[in-house]
Parts: sequence; C-alpha cells; structure tokens
Amino acid sequence: LMDSTEPAMMRVPDRGHENEPARRRRLDWVRGLSGSALKSLDRFDLDPARLVGNIENLVGSVAIPVGLAGPLLFDGNRATGWIPAPFATTEGALVASATRGAHAVSCAGGVRTRVLGQQMVRSPRFDFTDIVAASRFATWIAEQTQDLSVQIAEVSRHARLIGLVPLQIGRSVDVVFEYETGDASGQNMTTACTWRSCLWIEEQLARHPEMALRSFCIEGNSAGDKKLSQRALANGRGMRVTAECHVDGETLERVLKVTRDDMLRAYGICVTGSALAGGFPNVNVANAIAAVFAATGQDIACVHESGSGILTMEPDGDGIYASLLLPTLS
Repeated sequence: LMDSTEPAMMRVPDRGHENEPARRRRLDWVRGLSGSALKSLDRFDLDPARLVGNIENLVGSVAIPVGLAGPLLFDGNRATGWIPAPFATTEGALVASATRGAHAVSCAGGVRTRVLGQQMVRSPRFDFTDIVAASRFATWIAEQTQDLSVQIAEVSRHARLIGLVPLQIGRSVDVVFEYETGDASGQNMTTACTWRSCLWIEEQLARHPEMALRSFCIEGNSAGDKKLSQRALANGRGMRVTAECHVDGETLERVLKVTRDDMLRAYGICVTGSALAGGFPNVNVANAIAAVFAATGQDIACVHESGSGILTMEPDGDGIYASLLLPTLS
C-alpha cells in the first residue's frame, strides 16, 4: 500500500491571537523563515487589541509619508473654502504636481463640485431548473421591492433599497440590488442586507414550485465590486461626483507654463491614445485617489474602480474650461 500520510503543514504561529506577545512570536518566526532581520517591524506603536477585526496574523506596521497637497479653493455641496488634501505616498512629485494644479485652479477662481448621486449595488445569483422558471422569477422579483425593504430595515437603519434589476442568463438570474447608504460607502452594510434578502427570497420560493430554486450565491459578480465596469461608469457605484473649473490664459502660462492651445492639443492626444488602446476614457487619477485613501483609512482595494475619471476640456476665451466626472468613487 502507498503511504498516504500527509506532510506536516507549516502554519503561522498563534493564529487567532492578536496581542503583543503573539505579535512578537510571529515576528521572530518570520525572521527565522526569511533570514531577514526585519528591523523596521520592531517598533510598533499601535494597540493590537484595537485592530481585532481589521487584520489577522499581525506582525507590525509600516509608515507611509503623508504630505499635504493644495490647498484648493472649493465651492461644493459641503466642501467650501480652502481645503488641503492629505496624500500618503512615496511617489516623488505627486504632492508637488497636485499642489501646482490646485494653485492654478485656485488662482483662476477655484473648483466647483457637486455630488450627483450615491448608490451601492449587490447582485446575488439565483439558479433555477430551466429558463421558464428563471423568467417567472425575474418577473416576480421586480415586484418585491416593498417586502424586501422591510427585510433590509431589520438589518440596517441607513441602507435604503431604491431598485431591483433582474438580469437573466439562461436558467440563472442575477438580481442587481441598488441601495442608497447615506454618507457611508456601504459595502459591508449592503452585503448584510442582501444576505437577509436572499434568505427571505429562498423562503418565499419554497412556496412556488413553478419557480424551483436550485441554489443561490450572494454575489454573481455583476455588481462590479472592486472592478471597473461599463455598468458602473454609466450608472455609478459609490459616490458619483463631478467638478469643473475655468482657467484663464494668463494663469495657464504663468503657473502651468503652457498655452491654451498646447493644453488642448495634449488633451486630444490623451483621448485618441486611449481610444487606440481600447481603454476606458480615463484620465490618470488612481495615484491621487490611492494616496488620499491610504491617508484617510479608506479601502485601498477600491482604488481600481474609484480611479476612473472622465475628463473633458474645451476652449474658453483665452483659457480653458475643464470638467471631471468620478463616476465610481467608492
């Protein structure tokens, strides 16, 4: 007979224990494993007990330099006046270039911003016996907004269901739950609400043999979570924000060292180059978004979708008019 003994598995020490002695033991273990002194992890000023639920197998922390970009003169829904932005980054010149742009825009009168909408989506997948049952379910679920809103209110006081969009794929149906979540991004909140909704739907369908449910999955991956998608660009996900500014010709040349025509020519190159590459009509905002997220404790994993920015630019007298749409600021 062949020896079926499984090899001993290597495991990180003290899993599930987030305290200083456990952290030190894990750090010593990884030092021995890697052969590196890892001296930068010796200093640790955080309280491990306060990090429970935020990290596992804690060994230390890293410091990221934080610089202040701006300030930028705002005229927004809530943001008004001079506001600096904290950038946590090691990308040389990022803070400087953002500050230079903020200075130019502010000299020309500032930036006007508006929040156009806010929504978070989840899209559970429901699998049926055939396309007829799936089609019946798609019709039925579209009429359940009121009952599902009652279920959602039992989970969260802040999430509000504003839409249900069934998308049938063969004998399966993705149901896009569209929520408003107030000031919160609401990703965890909407996951909990959707799970409660799925259990309620499963209970209801047990009474409808004509819609025999085989299984469901809480996310069918059509919500675009942490991914850039055409749906999110068109409909928004998270905060949908727009901004505009006018920059006169004198400010362009004095602060940015560029003429109006050169600025517009460079913008045209960006647009056609993006089209040639088959990419989204994107201006590079991901590094600034990542720096702000890291500095303010936002979910850095959302930079992929949040880093989509649609820039428009056109002549305005001897200067330019520019607007930016951030459709998926999560």
